[in-house]
Amino acid sequence: MTPVRPLMLLTVVLAGLLGLKALSLADEAATLISERADAAAAAPPAQEEEEPEEEVDEGPAPPAAPPPSANPALRAAPTTAQLGLERRLAERRRSLDQREAELDTREQLLTVAEQRVDDRVSELEALRDEVRGLLGMLDERRQEQIDAIVAVYSQLEPPAAADILTSMRETDQTTLLLVAEQLQNTNARKFAAIMAEMQPNFAAELTYMLRMRAEPPETTAEAEARLDATAG
Repeated sequence: MTPVRPLMLLTVVLAGLLGLKALSLADEAATLISERADAAAAAPPAQEEEEPEEEVDEGPAPPAAPPPSANPALRAAPTTAQLGLERRLAERRRSLDQREAELDTREQLLTVAEQRVDDRVSELEALRDEVRGLLGMLDERRQEQIDAIVAVYSQLEPPAAADILTSMRETDQTTLLLVAEQLQNTNARKFAAIMAEMQPNFAAELTYMLRMRAEPPETTAEAEARLDATAG
């Protein structure tokens, strides 16, 4: 048997290593080519450039319509808050309408009441004018009677007139003062002669009463008392 040479053995080993390396490189190249082919197949095809078309002015574009709702029923259905708000507004409107109706009714009642008051005032004014007319007639008749009495006393002799007036001090003091005041104002000379025939005490008392009658009353009660005395 021929002995193996070390040089040949080394050559065989190196050749084997080089073959393995070549197989490995070939395998990697095939993998890379396969990956590039897959990537090229997955990429979208390149679009060809189109020539720009001439723009045509077609006027303003119409407004875009709002997108329709997917569910019109859900879009139109009010929420609970909206229903509550509408209910409160309706209640408030009814309350305002009722309040307005009440105000109208009160206004009508006030108008009727004012009309009744005006009618009553007119009636009272008419009654006042009638009473004033009657009082004026009474005053005229009273004055006529007093003038007639004074005319009679003016014809009497002073002693007789003094006696009659003195007797009236206890029976009819109101008429006494009316006749004495009228005589004093219309015929002072005659009145002085009558007073000269009176008792001094009575003449002084009559003078005091005439002075108090001429003075204005100090209180309302005194004025009312004088009016009652005059009316009597």
